[in-house]
Amino acid sequence: MIKIGDKVSLFRNIAKTGVVVELKRKPVKTWFAGGAASQKLFAVIRDDKTGELETYDSSALMRLE
Repeated sequence: MIKIGDKVSLFRNIAKTGVVVELKRKPVKTWFAGGAASQKLFAVIRDDKTGELETYDSSALMRLE
């Protein structure tokens, strides 16, 4: 689980690193036979190189130790 303050990297671009500054939940508009899906978790990341804030799906991130 990713938390605020964790240093993370993208799975698809390992060179892009940053720190999680905020976590947001957004509703999903997908319906299934058993009901609606739960909310999706997004992380706002401060890029280490540029300092810009970017939002990514939390499942696209991995924690760096």
